[in-house]
Amino acid sequence: MTNLGTRRELQILAAFVIFTHLPFLAHPIQGDDLYYLYGAQHAQVEPLHPHHAHYVFQGREVSMQGHPHPPLNAWLLGGLLAVRGDIDESVFHLAYLALSVGCAMAMYALARKFVPDQPLLASLLFLATPAFWVSGNSLESDLPFLACWMAGIALWVHGRFWLAAIPLLLSGVAAYQAVALIPILWLYRRHALAVTPAVGLLAYQVFERVTSGVWPVLATANYFSEYGLQRPLAKLLNAAAMTAHLAWTAGPMALFEPHWALASALPAAWLDWNPLFWLSFGVGVVVLIKVDGFLGWWIRLFFAAALVLFFAGSARYLLPLAPAVCLWAAKRMNEERLTYAIGAQMALAGVLTLANYQHWQAYKDFVDTNVAPLTAQGKRVWVAGEWGLRYYAEQYGALPLKQGQILQAGEQVLISRYGHAPSGGALQPVVTEEIRPSLPLRLIGGKAGWSTVAFGVRPFDVSLEPVDRLVLAAVVDRPPTLSQLPMNHPEAERHLMSGFYPLEENRYRWMGPMARVVLVSKPGPISVTVFATEARELTISADGRELAHFVLKQGLQTLSTPTWTPTGPSTVITLALDRAVQAPGDTRELGVIVQSLGF
Repeated sequence: MTNLGTRRELQILAAFVIFTHLPFLAHPIQGDDLYYLYGAQHAQVEPLHPHHAHYVFQGREVSMQGHPHPPLNAWLLGGLLAVRGDIDESVFHLAYLALSVGCAMAMYALARKFVPDQPLLASLLFLATPAFWVSGNSLESDLPFLACWMAGIALWVHGRFWLAAIPLLLSGVAAYQAVALIPILWLYRRHALAVTPAVGLLAYQVFERVTSGVWPVLATANYFSEYGLQRPLAKLLNAAAMTAHLAWTAGPMALFEPHWALASALPAAWLDWNPLFWLSFGVGVVVLIKVDGFLGWWIRLFFAAALVLFFAGSARYLLPLAPAVCLWAAKRMNEERLTYAIGAQMALAGVLTLANYQHWQAYKDFVDTNVAPLTAQGKRVWVAGEWGLRYYAEQYGALPLKQGQILQAGEQVLISRYGHAPSGGALQPVVTEEIRPSLPLRLIGGKAGWSTVAFGVRPFDVSLEPVDRLVLAAVVDRPPTLSQLPMNHPEAERHLMSGFYPLEENRYRWMGPMARVVLVSKPGPISVTVFATEARELTISADGRELAHFVLKQGLQTLSTPTWTPTGPSTVITLALDRAVQAPGDTRELGVIVQSLGF
């Protein structure tokens, strides 16, 4: 192919990326963008340590040093923030658009090597991958990592080893899964620079250890253990979902082989009966088995690393092997079939991207309409949610709700289906809204596992269910009606102020390290019936005055304080423990089980 032809095809690819991303240039903050932006903001204070940021995650304050990605993305966003002076969605997405164009150029270089007869179409097939479209509108680390990964491999297969070392080094500072590059590169050409990704990753670890005393990888492993992210069931669902996602890297039209797909798909139906899952799973198995040569090892080595490292089964996890799948698919198709496959992928990617956009835009619109006027009036608003919902609420001064947070009358709480439930306080819904994209396609909602297997294992879902249900509720002052409170009483919620978790088995509630209730005053001792899983120390106070201190034994026990003489019509009773624990896979801080308390 002449230089003129090559230049023209590169221009076509760049134009394709630009025109498919421009309509979403003002895409709202989505998914984990929020946490990377926390790192970018902290970079303005500590430029070398953006991951020293602390933030609330699922009701608990965590350190970003345990974040499952090294800080390259936070540095990029921090640089944009320093230049721009503020977080501007359009400006940030425009900058990341350059990374998408870079991926297109790298894909073309790979296609010239592996599909020399139709490199343009092979490249377009990759650029039509739905996960590439959706992640191209995100500020998460996937796109910077993908750009480094693809540039490194493209330079490597063309023999530019020393130039390849630059993006390969950066890939190690972008994602832990960069280590999968080492055997992939080594298989293609044995060269000492194949270890470069590990050099970048190790350099970051050593730098943090020397300057802050922490090994980030150990902090990440600790969070994985606390949240139970590596439990066998989570790993099984992760593997199932990622196998199904493989089918949509190049699309079933490009990859489907009836006999192989059906034979391997039907056993997976026990996990989800819907053909959208088990047929996709079957196509994914075909890819893992049938792809041969270097491309096959590229796919299988990264997929194996993904099984070990990942836990959520997200579609974006497989972007680093999507180029290899598309190259293999393009090699085995004629021009006509390849063109149809590209068209089908583009159509799917477009509608999924639109549904995704409408989801996150609905968060922004809800906050603009309902939260902004409240904070403008000086009212306190708490957010029991994550992602873009919390980002936009925080822009108006709202605060993340922590587990056990004490809520005061007159405050407001913004609640998402995907956030943690407030643990106490009487809430009166003010505004309720269901988010339903105009198309019945779901990346979140239904049983879609696009983002996480917590919702399902289907690559995406066709459903009329709402994506989310938002509630803006007011904390109201409801005088207590009970002086003795069983945890399963129908009016228990109005008496719980903070520190209690939802009712279990219609009998009891776990409490955290501290819990408060308000009851109708009555002279006499205060009794508490609790179950302790191990030895604990418990202090009981009334209206801030300590009444008794107990050393709890393991098992069920009823405790009584000396006589309390109330000074008002209601009494606030506080239970305080010396410590609480976390079970693997449970984000709650658990103290003891409370069955009842009161006068």
